[in-house]
Amino acid sequence: MRRIWGVLAVLAGLAVVVPAVPAAAAGSDDIAGFEYVALGDSYSAGFGLTPFSGTSPFTATPSTDPNGCYQADANYPHLVASQFGLVIDDQTCSGAVSANLGYPTGTTLSVPPTVNTLPELPAGSEIQTTMTAQTALQLQTAGLSASTDIVTVAIGGNDVGFADIAEACIRLTNGSGSFATGLQFLASISVANCQDYFDDETTYPDAYLRGRLATYVVPRINAVMQEIKAAAPNAQVFVVGYPSIAPSDPTVANACFTSPLPPGTNTVPFSGTDLLFINEIEGLIDDALQTAATDNGFHFVSSAASTAANTLCQADPWISGLTVEYPSGSPATCPANYQPLGHDGNVYVCVALGALHPNANGVANLASIVAAAITPAFSISVTGGSPTPGGTITIAASGFQPNEQVEVVLHSTPVSVGTFTASASGGFTGSVVIPSDVPPGAHSLVATGLSSARAFSVAFTVELPNTGVQTTLPLLLGLCLLTTGFLLVVVRRRSESRPD
Repeated sequence: MRRIWGVLAVLAGLAVVVPAVPAAAAGSDDIAGFEYVALGDSYSAGFGLTPFSGTSPFTATPSTDPNGCYQADANYPHLVASQFGLVIDDQTCSGAVSANLGYPTGTTLSVPPTVNTLPELPAGSEIQTTMTAQTALQLQTAGLSASTDIVTVAIGGNDVGFADIAEACIRLTNGSGSFATGLQFLASISVANCQDYFDDETTYPDAYLRGRLATYVVPRINAVMQEIKAAAPNAQVFVVGYPSIAPSDPTVANACFTSPLPPGTNTVPFSGTDLLFINEIEGLIDDALQTAATDNGFHFVSSAASTAANTLCQADPWISGLTVEYPSGSPATCPANYQPLGHDGNVYVCVALGALHPNANGVANLASIVAAAITPAFSISVTGGSPTPGGTITIAASGFQPNEQVEVVLHSTPVSVGTFTASASGGFTGSVVIPSDVPPGAHSLVATGLSSARAFSVAFTVELPNTGVQTTLPLLLGLCLLTTGFLLVVVRRRSESRPD
């Protein structure tokens, strides 16, 4: 115990002479009221969650019918908008392909070969026909303008043909001698795993997914990004990757199969081989999205890592499995919130909405990681410690319009301390001098775009001037405490060694 007192005294002396280095960033209140446009397919629309929006992105005709976008009121764009107080225009629509978002005027892209196991892709922009045969009023990118502040976008899964691939990979049994039942039914092709079909460039070249992605899907993703950049030149754009649906661990994948037949719910009717293949294709789509984002100066938000422990096969899945019911009546009809699945106009089974899509927990995760990406994209921060009057402080800011002038003002009593030019991505880094007559204490810096009026603030502290006396006093106090600590140790040791 006696030794502890000595050590504490030494530490107290050291604490006096170690300066603190503050760092701060702008708060989310700075972007309240910003214009936010959400673009994308069912993974952004919140397919499977209820209630659905009856009017977004458009009102159906007649209005009593569903518009077929299955856009949920609680999808991640709405959650993000609510968190930050954004004004949202949610254009997301289930089933959308890149062409439904829109390409630059005059764009004509190569069309993939026709194969009955994968969707056809138009050569140019095309207004979407939804899953309930409603026609959208416009391309999704028509919602963008020069006043748009924030854009989120996720696209490409339907261009690859994810839903069609999943349907082809469904099987009724697993193990030795089993086969991909869906592929046999759809194309009369019998293979042990659907990877044997979609990953065989020699035997089935038109269905070869790696080739389809590289040759036909990647150019479409790039064209969408170019159109977004042109239509919303002043926005910060966040390209959101797809969540992990299937596991990457063979042990987990091989133990995952469950039969899709009723009364099973949230079933996983895929072989381990096909689950691993789906995971790999997902990774390739994400790579394409990340490259396109980087090439256009956008932010890429990966959701793969944050969902890897919550795939279909995990104890706490954030992805819904397949729940199937049989249709009833003549003609065959499905229960509410179920989709018909069949062939040549015949309905054979009904699948619950949201199959192989994020559930409420998965959507909440998407909202969380997107929000975490948005916050630093609109911010100002200070580094280098607390300045003194007449001293210099380094600032870094982002989220302004490309190449606009940004004025930095010191508060509480407003004093302009500098003007900077934002880069093409809307950010800048520089130094400002704190006026010599600024009193010590709490202050803030506010950076305001002179064209956009976007303003971000950060709090910091101005220290007392480092005069010789003021600098010496804490040092002397520290040395005194150090000395006192050592003296306490010496005195107590001598006292202990003195005979009784």
